[in-house]
Formats: sequence, structure tokens, C-alpha cells
Amino acid sequence: MQVKRHKKLFFRVFGIFGLFVLAVVLFMAFMVIPLQKKSLQDIMLAQAVSVSRSVIQACSDAMINGDFGFIVEHNLKVLKNNAGIHYVLISPQRGQQILIKPSGWMVKDHIDPLFKRLEIGKSSFIFIENQLSPHKVFHFSYAINFSGIKWGWIHIGFSTEKYDQNIEDMNLNIIYIIGIAILLILVFGYFFARWITRPVLTLGQLANEVATGNLNVKADLQRNDEMGDLFKRFNQMVLALKKSNESLENYNQQLELEVGKRTRELDELNKNLDYRVKSEITRRREQEQLLIYQSRLAAIGEMVGAIAHQWRQPLNALGLVLQNLQLIYQQDTLDDATMSRSMEKSERLVHKMSSTIDDFRNFFKPNKQAEIFNLQRAVQSVAELLEASLKNDGITLIVKGEKSIEVMGYQGEFSQVILNLISNAKDALLANKPEFPKIAIVVNEKNNTICIEIIDNGGGIEAQNVYKIFDPYFTTKQESQGIGIGLYMSKMIVEKSMGGELYVENNGSGATFRILLMKK
Repeated sequence: MQVKRHKKLFFRVFGIFGLFVLAVVLFMAFMVIPLQKKSLQDIMLAQAVSVSRSVIQACSDAMINGDFGFIVEHNLKVLKNNAGIHYVLISPQRGQQILIKPSGWMVKDHIDPLFKRLEIGKSSFIFIENQLSPHKVFHFSYAINFSGIKWGWIHIGFSTEKYDQNIEDMNLNIIYIIGIAILLILVFGYFFARWITRPVLTLGQLANEVATGNLNVKADLQRNDEMGDLFKRFNQMVLALKKSNESLENYNQQLELEVGKRTRELDELNKNLDYRVKSEITRRREQEQLLIYQSRLAAIGEMVGAIAHQWRQPLNALGLVLQNLQLIYQQDTLDDATMSRSMEKSERLVHKMSSTIDDFRNFFKPNKQAEIFNLQRAVQSVAELLEASLKNDGITLIVKGEKSIEVMGYQGEFSQVILNLISNAKDALLANKPEFPKIAIVVNEKNNTICIEIIDNGGGIEAQNVYKIFDPYFTTKQESQGIGIGLYMSKMIVEKSMGGELYVENNGSGATFRILLMKK
């Protein structure tokens, strides 16, 4: 089994090494071929440009004057002195074409369409076989220009014999190089694979010994390379494992003692866990009740201020009635009719003040059970209580929307939410002082979703505070103006008690608090 593994690893390393070297050689060879072809083509192109310019320079006067005899004579000499040129074709823009070959010349009425397609740009070339030469040629087309005016084109067919021979020699050399590379792979690959696999197999055998529990093995390999360093580290690892094994036995004993101790502590903890959970739930409920109580006290303060404003006008009017009665009495003109009118007016004023107190008591009356109530009426009752206070600060309050919308919930808690949101809008208006401060409350229904919007033009909420404004004890006001629980309690009431949603967004001139409730 060990021999099979040795052969498998040996041939794998040998194959990878051989494939890598062969791939590198082939890559270099196939990189050289296009570069060499490009170099040979550049040489031929340079020769073609030189010959074309020489012919044009020598025949320029003859071309301009139409002396075709000189053109033919000169190009016959060029062909005679350059065996590598098969033909020269002079193609003017107007007139007949002159074809000159070593065997003679002739005038042609038209040229090969392929040649015509090459007459683009300044020059172009192509390797072709055509009727002008029995062999493949390097056909070069060059534009003839005199003083910026295109006179025509010169087409020259160069022999590709040397080019083909160079390509053939290059391919043969590449085959030789590949053959030598394969031979080197066979020789050096064998020794390289053996040099790699022998220490690996030795190390694998020692690792198997360690895996079976034998920690007394030692690797002996004297080499000043990474493999020698690996054997040293292997010996260090075995020694460390031996020490760790001894430490582990001692640790296991300590661990058993520690597990027993922790088990007893866990049993004790489980006994007290239920009590601790109940205590924590009770504590959290007490905190929530304290928050509700604080929020309620803040709302009572708001409402007491509102009642003071509501009572101010009827109290003043009642005082005037009493003063008027006293004046009439002093003038001795008091009669039954005057006394009756004064009493009726006094009773109306007292009734209005008593009604305000009843509204205040109903507002803070706790709801023990959820009930169906009219949204518009609940909002309107809060608005009426705050109307005088808002007017005193120059703030316009507008309530509009559908009057028939009803919801299931706790009217007292919902009224507290509306109070908190109106008070928050009022504080923003007093802080920013817009030219025409106003608060609008809009109640509407769409697709079984009830929406209550409290809109103000108090400048809006800063971007960094939009996501914090409903956090408990977060406030942007001075400490004397609020403790930051009103909006938190409002969100709790809407989302927990009424199963709705409360969020805020800026509207350009101020903020819009939006309450969404599902219709029951």
C-alpha cells in the first residue's frame, strides 16, 4: 500500500512539474510566433514604403506630364534590379492603368476590384495570390500625392519567399526547443519529483505514528531548506503534543471538579431564576406605571393652564354682572326684570365653567375597558379645552375631517395622546415664532385605515433628532419645560393600547405627526 502511494505521489509531482515546464515553453513559443511574424511584416512594409517612395520620387515629373514611357522604362529597371518584386501597377485617378512586369508592360482599362478596395488611407497591404503573379505576394498599395492633391496609387507585388522561409525556420526552431524541453522534463522532472516526494512520504509515515498515539517518534532529515525546517518543526510539534497530553490529563481532572461545582451552582440558579424573572417583570411594570403617572401629571398641568384660560372670560363677565347689579342697587333702580336677566346670565356663565370642569374630569377619567368612541368628537373636546390657551399665544387651531369615524379603544388615553401632540406643536411654534402660527388636525379614512394628522408650521425637527424624538427622557427643550416622556407615552398608547402606528416627518414648514389606526 505504501509503494502504491509513493508511485502515485511521485507521478503526480512529476506530471505537474512536466506540465508546468511544457506550458511555459509552449506559452513562450506561441508568444514569439506572432511577434516574429509582426517583425517580418514590419520589415517588408518598410521595404515597400521605401521602394514606393523611390519610384514616386523618380517618376513624379513623368506622372505629372503624362510621360508614361519614362515611367515604364524606370520601373523595368527597378524590377530588373530587384528580383523580389513581381510587378508594379501605376493607377492614376483618371486615365488608364500601367502594369509593369519583368517580362514586359501593358495598359489596362481597369484593375482587380481587390486592388481597388485597398486604395484607402495613405497605404495598405495584404498577402494574396492573383493573376499578376504565379506565387503568393505581399501586395502593397501606396497613395501618390503631389502638393496635397491625390494623383493616384502605386501597387507593388513583393515576393514572400524570404518571409515564408523565415516563418518555416522559426516553426522548426520551436519544434526543436519543445523537443529539448521534453527531454529536460524527463531528466530533471524525475530527480525533482524524487527530491520532493521522499521527505513528504517520510513525514506522512511519522504523522501516522503520531495519529496512533506514538509520541516517541523523531524525524531525521538534514537539509538546509524549507523541508529541513519542516522536519525540525515536526519534532517540536511532537514534543509539544507530548507535553500538552500530560497537561491535558491534569486539566481533565481539574475540569471534572469544576464541572461538578458549576452544576451545583446552576441548580441553585435555576431555583431562583423564576423568582428573579417575576421580580424583573414587576420592576419594569412599576417603571412603566411611573412613566404613565409622570406623563399624566404633565398632562394635568397642561389642562389646568387650559382651564385657567377657559375660566378667565366667564369670570370677567360674571364680575361685570355683579358690578352692574351693585350699581343699579345703589341707584335704587333695581327691579325684578333686571334682577332676572342678571341671574340668567350669571347661571349661563356658571354653567359654562361647570361644563369646563366636567370636560376636565372626563378627560382624565380612567377607562377600564376598551369602547367604541367617535374620533372627531374626542379630538374636538381636547381642542375646545386648549382653544383659549392657544388663542392667548396667538396660535390658530383648525380641526377638520370626517365626523362619522369611530374606533375601538380607550378614549381617555387617546385624548391624552392628542393633548401631548398639540402641546408639542405649541412649544415648537412658541420657540420658532413663525409669522402666522397654526396647528391643523385632520381626521380621514382610506382603505380601512384611519389617519389622524397633527400638522404645524413650527420649523420642523432637526434630522439628527427625528429617530430619537420618541425615546424616553429625550427632549430638545429646557429642563424646566419638559422631561421628555410625553411623545414616548403617546407612542406606547397608540401602538400597544390601540394597535396602531405613530411616526413623524417634516413637511417643509414644520412637522407632521401621523397616527394610523386599523378600522375595527
